[in-house]
Amino acid sequence: MEISSVAQDYLKAIYYLEQEHARSVRTVEIADAVGVTSPSVTNMVETLDEHGLVEYIPYKGVELTEEGEALVLNLVRKHRLLETFLTECLDVPWTDVHREADRLEHHLSDELAERLADFLDDPVTDPHGDPIPDADLTVADERSYTPLTAYDVGETVVVERVPDRDHDVREYLFEHGLEPGTELSLEAVTPVGTVEVVPDDDNLVAIPTQVAQRVGVQPMSGNGTS
Repeated sequence: MEISSVAQDYLKAIYYLEQEHARSVRTVEIADAVGVTSPSVTNMVETLDEHGLVEYIPYKGVELTEEGEALVLNLVRKHRLLETFLTECLDVPWTDVHREADRLEHHLSDELAERLADFLDDPVTDPHGDPIPDADLTVADERSYTPLTAYDVGETVVVERVPDRDHDVREYLFEHGLEPGTELSLEAVTPVGTVEVVPDDDNLVAIPTQVAQRVGVQPMSGNGTS
């Protein structure tokens, strides 16, 4: 079945929203994610429902069908392989690869995606730390990471995952040296809604709590979570 790149973007938005909220997705949420009006979303999800890619119940929400999820996971696999290739082989900054991969993913054939995976030695995660679906489209839980906010002041952690779909957040983290592999010392949780950390013994950085909740970390040896 030939699905337009626009329809693919809708399906991917639904997938990420399902992962984020663990429930049916509201059309207004899709509209916000894609950047269109609610009537446009309604028209598209009705079309996707007719093609068996989503189940749409008016006033209740939208869910991907098994076929729709498989299509999205194939697209996500291509996207994250492209991000890895652009970063590792072309030295494209990890803050920019998401946007570039968004443009390229729709034009990458399944065969070329597998060649790319072989060339990259079948990476498990992309440059942002997100899991890459394997050739069978099996993927680790998108939410299976421990957020920075789960740790106590005084603990030291290593960044393993950063949000990749918000350009402003990516730029903020990059500018402050917060990228996968960075060691962080948790200094304070402030009453004004920030988490203060020191990356790699550098300057103190105040991260908004809502951003810190989306930064996945793992403890340094000897640490534990709260």
